[in-house]
Amino acid sequence: MTGGHLDEMLGEEPYGRRRPRRPADSPRGGSRRRAAGRFDDEPYADDEPYADDEPYADDEPYAGDEPYAGDEPDRGYDGGSHEDRRRRGGGRGGAGYGDADYPDAGYADERYADDAFPPEDEYAEDGVFGAAGFDDDPAEQAPRRARRGSSADDGDADGGGAPGVGWDDDPPPGRRTRALPKLVAVLVVVAALLGLGIFAVGKVVGRIGGASSSAADYPGIGGGIAVIQIPEGASARQIAQKLHDANVTASVAAFVKAAAANPKSLGIQPGTYRLRSQMSADAALAALLNPASSALFRFTIKEGETVRQVLTGLHDRLGTPMAELQAIANNPSQLGVPAYAPTLEGYFFPSTYDLVPGATPLQLMTSFVTRFKAQAASIDLEARAAARGMKPADIVTVASIIEKEVANADEGPKVARVVYNRLSDTTGAFRTLGMDSTTRYSEDEYTGPLSKAQLNRTDNPYNTRVNRGLPPGGISNPGLWALKSALAPADGTWLWFISMPRSGVTEFATTKAEFDRLYAQYLAEGGKE
Repeated sequence: MTGGHLDEMLGEEPYGRRRPRRPADSPRGGSRRRAAGRFDDEPYADDEPYADDEPYADDEPYAGDEPYAGDEPDRGYDGGSHEDRRRRGGGRGGAGYGDADYPDAGYADERYADDAFPPEDEYAEDGVFGAAGFDDDPAEQAPRRARRGSSADDGDADGGGAPGVGWDDDPPPGRRTRALPKLVAVLVVVAALLGLGIFAVGKVVGRIGGASSSAADYPGIGGGIAVIQIPEGASARQIAQKLHDANVTASVAAFVKAAAANPKSLGIQPGTYRLRSQMSADAALAALLNPASSALFRFTIKEGETVRQVLTGLHDRLGTPMAELQAIANNPSQLGVPAYAPTLEGYFFPSTYDLVPGATPLQLMTSFVTRFKAQAASIDLEARAAARGMKPADIVTVASIIEKEVANADEGPKVARVVYNRLSDTTGAFRTLGMDSTTRYSEDEYTGPLSKAQLNRTDNPYNTRVNRGLPPGGISNPGLWALKSALAPADGTWLWFISMPRSGVTEFATTKAEFDRLYAQYLAEGGKE
């Protein structure tokens, strides 16, 4: 930034009064010129400068000295990049006038002890103003040049040697004060103003870019009850806004800051939470990460549970009468089950659901079926069933049997193969599917051995010991792994399997002899007939 720019900023002439035009009878005439090192506001106005001579011909002003930073064209006291200037205390656009900006070209007085600016007492008689403003009298100038190690022949070390370069008339008495202190004072003022501006901009950027370190926050864990709902895919700021709207936290910024400082915040799950009013941001975050805060509003269907078991759980949680829940289950179409579903069994997808305050049991049960349809679509259930020559409902039924027979997902494809091998057996070993799990479903008997009467009932369509083929519908609600197993059975010739009570591993057999050995091992490990 040039001296003219500073005049515009401060509305004053920081370098003292302008040098008057030389009188007409001056040795150099009346044209106004700019002496080396001067900062005249409007140089060369209304005249042709240096009409009688060529300025700085064969001369290098300030030889042996560091020139003013402003002498470099187009630099504007930039001093480097914007980031460099900001670190040194400057501002934008070349306004970096902090002291650190001039490590080699500064204006501090001590820089001139033996250099371009002699002590002030040397100017007592001639009123020198700046490094090149010497009197025209050569006799008076010679001692000064000698003290500075230069001569009239080879020029001043500070740029005033050659004729027509640095000589001046005596200035008025009022100009006898050195300009350097004024310049330093102006630069200090400008640097202070720019520093304040940078500080103000920094505060604004802080507010725009993130949470303030002084964001409003409540102390402690609060009190009372506040219920909030976190939607699927909510960001930290969206969660913070919901907490603030419910008066859980004092500000959005406080929770955003707390979440950013805790990587576990990424584990916040969608759902409904019971919190307290006026909690600190840290306490609110801890509550959202605590399963107990949402337990009241969550309902889980476990893999392999039956519709009857799900309805019992809803009754216990919601208090809705079982008769009302059963009436809804008896009309599966109102829940949106697939058109191929023969019954509701198998179409409540096992998962954890949000019990939205105010939602009806019908809405909640519909969400169970909606989740099943979404998962079935994700594995292309209908098309893959058709590719196997099966109905989609048969795949769901086989998957529901797998869920009841084994607990290990990696064993699912082998069990599926046993089911298909028995259904298509031509050896006569299996006239029917012969799965006790299907009879247990219809009898609602899941522990202890089944009686002979139960196993021999012919009027029970789910009794696959006496009825051929698959049961009329699913016997549980299968998870995704069981559905995949039914669609992609393992390759093998197995016809039997048995889960060992001690190891929990399911063993498979192709022949009756192999199965008999496995069954003896089953009994030896404490298994029951």
